[in-house]
Amino acid sequence: MADDVTQEIKSRLLLSTIVGRRTKIMRKGRADFMALCPFHGEKTPSFHVMDDKGAYYCFGCGEKGDIFTFVQKTENLGFREALEKLAAEAGVALPAPNPEAKQQAERRQTLHDVLEAACAWYEAQLRTGAGAAARGYFTRRGLTAETVARFRLGFAPAGSTGLKDAMIARGFSPDLLVEAGLVRQPDDGRAPYDYFRDRVTFPIRDARGRVIAFGARTMGDAEPKYLNSPETPLFHKGDTLFNLNLAREAAHRQGRAVVCEGYMDVIALDQAGIAEAVAPLGTALTEGQLEALWRLAPEPILCFDGDKAGQRAASRALDRALALLKPGHSLRFLTLPDNLDPDELIRRDGVAAMRGQLDKAQPLVDFLWQRERAAADFSTPERRAAFETRVGAVVREIADQRLQLHYREEFRGRVRLLMDELRPKRPAWSPRPPRGPGGRGFPPFAPQGASQHLRANPLAQGQNTGAGSNEGLLLLILARHPRLLPRVEDDLARLEFTAPGLDSLRSELLSMSFDAEGLDSDKVKGHLADVGLAETIARLENDAFLRLHEAARDDVTLDVVEEQWRQVLAFHSRQTGLRADLSDAKADYEASPTEAGLRRIQAIEKELTRIESQVPGTGADGGFSA
Repeated sequence: MADDVTQEIKSRLLLSTIVGRRTKIMRKGRADFMALCPFHGEKTPSFHVMDDKGAYYCFGCGEKGDIFTFVQKTENLGFREALEKLAAEAGVALPAPNPEAKQQAERRQTLHDVLEAACAWYEAQLRTGAGAAARGYFTRRGLTAETVARFRLGFAPAGSTGLKDAMIARGFSPDLLVEAGLVRQPDDGRAPYDYFRDRVTFPIRDARGRVIAFGARTMGDAEPKYLNSPETPLFHKGDTLFNLNLAREAAHRQGRAVVCEGYMDVIALDQAGIAEAVAPLGTALTEGQLEALWRLAPEPILCFDGDKAGQRAASRALDRALALLKPGHSLRFLTLPDNLDPDELIRRDGVAAMRGQLDKAQPLVDFLWQRERAAADFSTPERRAAFETRVGAVVREIADQRLQLHYREEFRGRVRLLMDELRPKRPAWSPRPPRGPGGRGFPPFAPQGASQHLRANPLAQGQNTGAGSNEGLLLLILARHPRLLPRVEDDLARLEFTAPGLDSLRSELLSMSFDAEGLDSDKVKGHLADVGLAETIARLENDAFLRLHEAARDDVTLDVVEEQWRQVLAFHSRQTGLRADLSDAKADYEASPTEAGLRRIQAIEKELTRIESQVPGTGADGGFSA
């Protein structure tokens, strides 16, 4: 689409108006607004909307984009659909597509037409005498007439050509019926026949409510029990969620989405007032479906039957999701009691019981831990070690490095507590004398046998060694060289700050990066002063240790500044990781003092000393170069 068309739409519509329809928005400046982020749950607004730039950015989860991105993600639309929606609202005429695209669009529209006609025909068949058994089936399942109409449920008669004959009589060609997945053409040359026969039908609709396929179920014990349309130009099973069109608004309103295993579970939940329910189409959740779910809610609830098949499905979904997890986006898991599915639970215990179960859904981290623990054998040291190895391997499946770090730290603590529970009880340990001639004792933590550096190093005593200084230096460099902001924006957004007060400074710097060309150091400092951060930046500038760093000087080229900034970032990340490793080593040694444990502590301390002597921008004597 030509840029002038998209720019014309942006010029006629305010981003804040579109965002304000999804979340409460508060004015921060002339063209700046803050809001609770619609993409992740939060209590303090961190979603920044900039009308003058036509952009938004969330400091909590990292979501960013423009008016088209926002509509695509909040309404689960493709770009073309979002463009058409916003163009209509803005009163902008879209140019005609090229001949090839026009032909494809017309073909897709014809497929939509025949599928819509088929859906209406199935609905009509449900009302006939032949549809009595199907009506009885829906009645036995507890569905009201209103629910049957809302979901456009229908009936495919037992004959081989009822639908085909009806559609051909309406002017649709046999080839089109095959392409739409309504009729099957045998490979042996026999005449085409209806794909669905003697089944109740469930239309599958896209995000705009258009019929793109069907699911169908037998009313008895015939196999397969469920049958979906084949893949077509409109229908790709791995990208589709049943009931997405009806669940979308409810999910945004409730702040959650519920994922069930089957059509009837979704319909039963909707009838009970839990309208934010969707279902995959008989397969394990795909990457495309997970992304669609995260556009509905930051932590969708996967609701599985309590039987073994349901647990296998939950485990597969967990494995698929690990590599896709990201800050602010996860899953929760719910296993229903007594091997029931949602439909059965609601009919047996009522909707209040179902709501209570949804409130008990487990975070992914807890479900993962319980799964790994339940599958482990702790009877020998080797098997306990194998469990630790397995947990570590699972955590490494998480692609987002910052999130992986948090999971690693979480499971380190859980493994330590578990091993403490499993370890045979013994008298409380007290320091033993250092090993001497004929002696057998192990030295205590930071003993005389340890290096002088280890005893003196503040890390070994659990003290902070300057993480705040590294973080302050990274921010001071950006405040003095704001043209660097667009180059390092993503790295800065992912950086986890430990020093209090600096996160607000980071957030303000990120908010300026969309228009960095017009920024200089004085304007940055003026903006920081306007938002109450003058004292914070002044403390950084008055710190001789920071201001003398090469990259903080004003006379350095931008390429050199970027190289130095990234060196400091790498140094900070390495130091932070070693600090966590040293803390673990200390805890392990205190729990079980061994020579190997002491050597591990000393090795980490030695590595810390080594990298601290090589801080980027320092001279050989360890002082900052002027």
